[in-house]
Amino acid sequence: MDAHLPERRIPTLQNAPFVHWLRRLGVVFLGVGVVGSALTALLTPERLAPNYIVGFFFILSVAVTATFMTALLFLVRAGWSAVIRRIVEFVASPLPFLLLGLLPFALLPGTFFHWIHELHAGDPILGSKSWYLNEPFFLVRLLLYALIWAAMYRFLIGNSLRQDTLPEGDWTPTRRNLRWAAAWVLLYGLSFTFASVDLLMALEPHWYSTIFGVYVFAASFTATIATVTLLVVALREQGYLRDFVTVEHYHDLGKLLFAFCIFWAYIAFSQYMLIWYGNLPEETVYFLKRMGQGTWQVFGILLPVFRFVLPFLLLLRRDAKRTPAVLVTASVIVLVGHYLDLAWIVLPAFAPSLRWGWQELTLFVGFLGVFMLLLTRLMVRVPAVARDPYLEESLHTVSG
Repeated sequence: MDAHLPERRIPTLQNAPFVHWLRRLGVVFLGVGVVGSALTALLTPERLAPNYIVGFFFILSVAVTATFMTALLFLVRAGWSAVIRRIVEFVASPLPFLLLGLLPFALLPGTFFHWIHELHAGDPILGSKSWYLNEPFFLVRLLLYALIWAAMYRFLIGNSLRQDTLPEGDWTPTRRNLRWAAAWVLLYGLSFTFASVDLLMALEPHWYSTIFGVYVFAASFTATIATVTLLVVALREQGYLRDFVTVEHYHDLGKLLFAFCIFWAYIAFSQYMLIWYGNLPEETVYFLKRMGQGTWQVFGILLPVFRFVLPFLLLLRRDAKRTPAVLVTASVIVLVGHYLDLAWIVLPAFAPSLRWGWQELTLFVGFLGVFMLLLTRLMVRVPAVARDPYLEESLHTVSG
């Protein structure tokens, strides 16, 4: 823990053209989203709720999983990642503001979840689940998720930023993160699993899957790696991280993205195969609605292509993982797949037949704009490389 920082200039991004471009793009995207939301509210208000869930959960899942990724890097003492850990923190930085997005679920739960109306109507199946699916307990859980995620962000990212202000040799905040990382990883695993059930699986209250939480985690972690990879490549190729990030780090990020695309495919296939083999009505109803001829089947076909087939083929070769253009292409494809995944989970719960158009596109673009604007807040305030006792090791890492 007494490693000395190398004699290199730590890059800052206050005046970086890339950050200003990202902010301008965020403003444009947000404007598109505001106009799209207003028109949707006037013309097709029933499409606001499902698209809010898709867009909000997309950016929330990336931000909260990036905070988890920070804890995970501390937990396993991943020396190779020291030069990119601050980029992970940038991706996590919208989280405290995004927690406000849980308010609509708390204030208007009946707008988003059918189970509230069906429970009041005396649905016998939901009656047996009423110990969990009831409004007071639902509100308590939302509050608990927000408190856990806010505390996790404040502790982990706060200690990392505090480390930058201390004199060399004083690694107290880093030691604190190393000591408590396992607890935060556990709390994330529990809270994110239950949040996935409450915000996504509960949209189909008669259906259940015992590995749904793992499925959503695999999707979210893959999307988070893709987002981090996009930022790392963009900043290095424009010269800001060239003294710190090497092709070896590209290779490590490419391996992570490649591995978790395979992991998602394994979990997705396991969930589908077990339900197909069991052929129980209370389980198959979910897939029948999404795979009926001429309805949402097109999303079901595109999903494994974008989430597994294309990234797998692109990143299979060793040299591909070290090529910026390939990493960017694979990352964009994975993020498109993450949207398709969430749309496939959420939208059919509100419309039995395929319904996708400018409403879905503009509202989602608006959420991307929100994420970009929140992302740039921290980018212009702190150095792009964190002070870390493993920084020297990271600079000389060699990927296997």
